[in-house]
Amino acid sequence: MSVPREKFVCDVSHNCPENCTCIKRPSDSSFNVSCQPGTQDHLPEVLPDDPPPRIGWFHLNFSTSNIQTLEFRPYLMNTTWIDVSKSNLQSIPENTWRTLTKMDHVDLSGNQLTVLPKLLESDSENITFRWLALYDNPLRCNCEDKWIRGWLQSLGQALFVPRYQPLAPAVCGSPDRLWNKNILHVTDEDFCRNYIIEVRVILCRFFVTMRYINSHLPYHTSC
Repeated sequence: MSVPREKFVCDVSHNCPENCTCIKRPSDSSFNVSCQPGTQDHLPEVLPDDPPPRIGWFHLNFSTSNIQTLEFRPYLMNTTWIDVSKSNLQSIPENTWRTLTKMDHVDLSGNQLTVLPKLLESDSENITFRWLALYDNPLRCNCEDKWIRGWLQSLGQALFVPRYQPLAPAVCGSPDRLWNKNILHVTDEDFCRNYIIEVRVILCRFFVTMRYINSHLPYHTSC
């Protein structure tokens, strides 16, 4: 009985991060690296590799880790699939963002990302994604962030929309007036509206009106 070549897998220990399993598939020289929840607080410096030249791609699962910053690593350029969901991720440097766009699958959901870099909307960068999950991140929705809605819309079906629960593909985490609102439904006016200034204007008009009314009332010495 013959076994298809793609069924063969090999456990790799050299350069495999602690608390992780590294599996090589000889059929395409790919590596699947999967780490136990809560055991990683940064991306590993190195991963398993063949003597150069190496052909193949990394498939990385760092879900439910403690990685707060997704720092750039050279092996990300040879990565086609990455999952860092539910990992307390708070920031991603611009050079890492550029590398993520070359991957087939990028899961950033369930983290603490608040600000997306302007380079994502840059025409010169021409940044897009094949598959991206951003839901359940408390994204900032200030006036300077209104470009995010258009950029998310431009992703089309590449932007993953969760179906197992009523979540939007991306929501606002701040300011409070837009908390948990679907960014795709936030208008430019909503992004830029300043309720504090509006309240001050209303109060100012109220006091001016009251002063005018009082100045035109007849003077009474008694009720």
